[in-house]
Amino acid sequence: MTIAERQAREAHDRENPWRPLHTAQAGGLICDLLFDDLGGHYPIEERHYFLDHDGEWYQLDPPRRVTIKPINWRPAHVKLTPERRAIIRRRYKEWYGS
Repeated sequence: MTIAERQAREAHDRENPWRPLHTAQAGGLICDLLFDDLGGHYPIEERHYFLDHDGEWYQLDPPRRVTIKPINWRPAHVKLTPERRAIIRRRYKEWYGS
């Protein structure tokens, strides 16, 4: 990672701080999630998620339900329509049979 990339990442983190998971509300707000395990933090990838009304987190692309408990979230300030959320849930169920 170059110095410019690190500075851009730090500026982004200052403008969009991580928030505790219990403050997330269902409603289709697109978010970034931060995961943790005993060996350290998972890398932050360019994947986006939303919290659905059933209390489950779903990944947008590829559509799947999040099975690992995230520790923090931060909003992307964009909301999915209820129709788009339904499409993602339906594709997840079709692909994974859950």
